[in-house]
Amino acid sequence: MKNRNTLLIGVSIVMILLGTFALIADILDILNPEQGIRIISSMAASIICIVAGFFGILSKSRKNILIVSVLLLLITTIDVVVGTGFFDMSLFHLTLFAWPILYFLGWKISNRE
Repeated sequence: MKNRNTLLIGVSIVMILLGTFALIADILDILNPEQGIRIISSMAASIICIVAGFFGILSKSRKNILIVSVLLLLITTIDVVVGTGFFDMSLFHLTLFAWPILYFLGWKISNRE
């Protein structure tokens, strides 16, 4: 992938920053026994967010970025299901779907160029 769209690069940078912030918050909350599996799910989503961000910036393979995009969507979906199971559904849970969609959209636009 020679030409990466600015949407893919911008979303990747924001995902790295937000994923790092979320991972730090999850590490601080890991001792909270009430959240148990929710913390593990959230940490997995944070880590895949960081990994997808780095792939979006550094990877030159269309296939690798697509695979990471699918994994990002899958893990985010699992995190939302687990999050709504332990907590109530909120607007925040719905915004978690925006990142995989924007990431995939950036990948799709980059493929056209």
